[in-house]
Amino acid sequence: MFLNLIPIIIFLPLLGSLFVAGSRNDAGGYSYNAVNVAVWVVCCNVLLILKLFASIEVNLDQIQAIVQIPWPIAPSGALFFGADMLGLMIVLGIHGALLLGILGLKDFLYGQRGVLFFAMFFLSAATGFFMAADLFSFYMFFVLMICPLFAQIGLISKGNAQKTPSRFFLYNFVGAILLLVPVAVIYTMENKTVLIADIAMLQMPDGSGILIWSSIFLAFILRLPVWPFHYWISSVNTVLKNPLVFTCVNLLPISGLYGFIRFWPAALPVEISSLVPFFETLCVITMLYLAFSGYSSTSLRDKMFSYIFIYYLLYLLGVFSPTDVLKQNIAYSLFAFMLVAAGMIMIVFHIDNESSKLQNSSGGILCLQPKAAFSYALLLLAGIGFPVSALFWNNFVIMSEILNANVWVGTVAVFTILLTAIFQLQNLYDLRDKSCLLTGQEKVYDIDNLRFAAGTIVMIVLFLSFIKPLWFVY
Repeated sequence: MFLNLIPIIIFLPLLGSLFVAGSRNDAGGYSYNAVNVAVWVVCCNVLLILKLFASIEVNLDQIQAIVQIPWPIAPSGALFFGADMLGLMIVLGIHGALLLGILGLKDFLYGQRGVLFFAMFFLSAATGFFMAADLFSFYMFFVLMICPLFAQIGLISKGNAQKTPSRFFLYNFVGAILLLVPVAVIYTMENKTVLIADIAMLQMPDGSGILIWSSIFLAFILRLPVWPFHYWISSVNTVLKNPLVFTCVNLLPISGLYGFIRFWPAALPVEISSLVPFFETLCVITMLYLAFSGYSSTSLRDKMFSYIFIYYLLYLLGVFSPTDVLKQNIAYSLFAFMLVAAGMIMIVFHIDNESSKLQNSSGGILCLQPKAAFSYALLLLAGIGFPVSALFWNNFVIMSEILNANVWVGTVAVFTILLTAIFQLQNLYDLRDKSCLLTGQEKVYDIDNLRFAAGTIVMIVLFLSFIKPLWFVY
C-alpha cells in the first residue's frame, strides 16, 4: 500500500505546478493564489514523506520499498524508485528548504508566479532523483533538475545578466553528457535496466572500466563547487536576487554529493581511488578560498554562498573517507543544514531588500528588526556548530573521521570551518551594531509573523533533533 506513495510524492509537485500556472496575480502583484498552491503542495508532500518514512524499515545499506513503473517507450523496460533513510532525509530537507524559500517571496514580486511554477517542477525532479533506484531514472532526473533552474535564472535575470543562464546551462550540460556516456555503455552491455545497487557487481570490459568510472566521477564533480569546476555556480550567484531561486540553485550541488555517496567507494576501481588525495587537496584549497572570500566580502549573499559551499565540501570530504558509517551522519547533517541555510537565506534576502532603504549601509539594521534579529541569530548559531541541533554532533563525527583518515586535510578543513564561524559571527555583530545607524532617519520593516513563526519552528525541530535526530518519525 505504502509503495504507491512514492510515485505520488514524485509527481504531486508537477501537478501543483499546473495549478500555479493557472493562478492569477492579485492586486499589487503578489500572487497569493500561486503561493498558497505551492505551500499546500509542499506541506502535503511532507506529510506523505513522513508517512512513508514511518512505514518502512529504513536502512542505509540498501534502497528499500522498491516500486516499479513500466516504461512503454522503446527500448521497453521499467523505472525503479525506492526509499531509504539517506534519500528520504535529503528529500524532506529539500521540501523544508523550498517552503522557507516560498515564504521569503513576499518582498520579491518580479516574476513571482513563474518562479513558483519552475520551483514545483524542480521539486518534482529533485524528489525523483533522490528516490531513483535504477541507473536510467537516476540519469533522467539528474538532467531534468537543470531545466527548471535554467528557466528560473533566465526569468529573474535582466540586462547583461542574461548571459549568466547560458553559462549555468553549459557547465551542467557538460556534466550531463559525461554521465550519459557510461549510462549508455552500461545499458548496452546489460541490455536491461540496471539497479544502482548492482552497478558495483558489473563486469566491465578490459580497459573500459577506468574510462566509465572516470566519466561518472567528473559528472558528479561538475555539480560541486570544487576548483576549477566552481565557476558556474560562483558566476550565477551574483544575479540570484530572489530567495527562492537562490535556494533552488544552491540545492543543486547536493545531487553531485548524493551521486558520490551512491557510487563511492566500493564501486570504483583502484586507479580512481588512488586519486582521492588529489581531489581532497582541491577540496580544501577551494574551502580556504571560499572562507577568505566570504570574510572579505561585504555582500550578505556572497557570505551565504561561501558558508553553504564550505559545508558542502566538508560533506564531500566525508564521502571520500574510507568508512560507510558517515553516510548516516551526512544524512542527518544535510537535513539540518538545508533547513538552517534556507532559514538564513530567507532572512538575509529580507535584510538585503530593506537595507536598500538605508542611507549608509546594512550595518546595524537588525537593531530595527527584532524578530529578524532573533531568528537570524538562532539559525546562525546552529549553523556554525553550536550544540543546539544534530548538526553539531554529526559535523563533529565527520570532521573526526576526516582527521583520522588524513591529518593534513582534516586540519585545514577544521581551520576553514573555524574561519567560517568567525566571519559569520562578525557579520552578525555588524548587523547588530547600533553605532552604524543614523538615529531617527531609518524606516525599515521587520519580517512578518509568518516568517518569524517559520524560523522558530525550524529551530524547535533542530533543537529536538539534538536529542534524537529522527524524533519526528519514530
